Amino acid sequence: MLHRWLFGFAALLAAAPAAAQAPAQTQERLPIIDTHVHYSQPAWGVHNPEAVFKAFDAAGVSCALISSSPDEGTLALQRAAPNRVVPILRPYREGVTSSNWFADAATPAYLEERLNQRPYKGIGEFHLFNEAAASTPVVRKVIEMAVARDIVVHVHSGVGPVRVLLATDPRLKVFWAHAGMSESPDTVAEILGRNTRVMTEVSFRAGSIGGDGGIDPAWRTLFLRYTDRIMIGTDTYVTSRWDDYGRLIDEHRRWLAHLPRPAAEAIAWRNAQRLFGACEGRQLTN
Repeated sequence: MLHRWLFGFAALLAAAPAAAQAPAQTQERLPIIDTHVHYSQPAWGVHNPEAVFKAFDAAGVSCALISSSPDEGTLALQRAAPNRVVPILRPYREGVTSSNWFADAATPAYLEERLNQRPYKGIGEFHLFNEAAASTPVVRKVIEMAVARDIVVHVHSGVGPVRVLLATDPRLKVFWAHAGMSESPDTVAEILGRNTRVMTEVSFRAGSIGGDGGIDPAWRTLFLRYTDRIMIGTDTYVTSRWDDYGRLIDEHRRWLAHLPRPAAEAIAWRNAQRLFGACEGRQLTN
């Protein structure tokens, strides 16, 4: 009898670590709304719109916020599947790139014209490499446009330019790409705590969030504190990331599985649906 009891107890101990690493929600695939997608010109000849939506389907991505260089890529996907695309307008176009858009005097007129034509949900993603770039007259006009239309600016930058944007007009809705790319969870929390109009997405951050197969405690604290303003992204900024799209989504699924189910659902899709009207008319709950 004692032998059988000891054998059973040992079996339970052996199983415990595996159970700890396999939260219940890993058995259910959460819907995902990808809030950082580009369908830029180099990808057009490699992945047609049908292939893009097949990649979404295979990864369990219901819809996406999409911006492209040039904007025609976004519009092509929106024509193919209007209820799966939330369009965001980049300032980038021929001759205007991440390195000069904020100093190009024609940028505001370009954005204004296109914003008047279609119901874009934001301006960006655009890059601001330092505080000086965030302080130009062009950027101030972009801020005015976004505030007047009550839409986000999707900004790729470190913390300095975000502080400049918020100081310029605290009414601005900032959607901070990559949670600052290399900023710490504490810095991200400081910015989110400063202004309730700031949101962020964590494309390119899966390695630091859950690189060991679990979830980093500092990131977990951030996610549980600001659950309602954090979202998922992949950033298909080069064509090769379309080839790897399913893996990019799976990287996020692994750390999401270590959050309480309500927080995981909020970050995976509910926030994007609420804040951007993403996937209107689509049933996303399992």
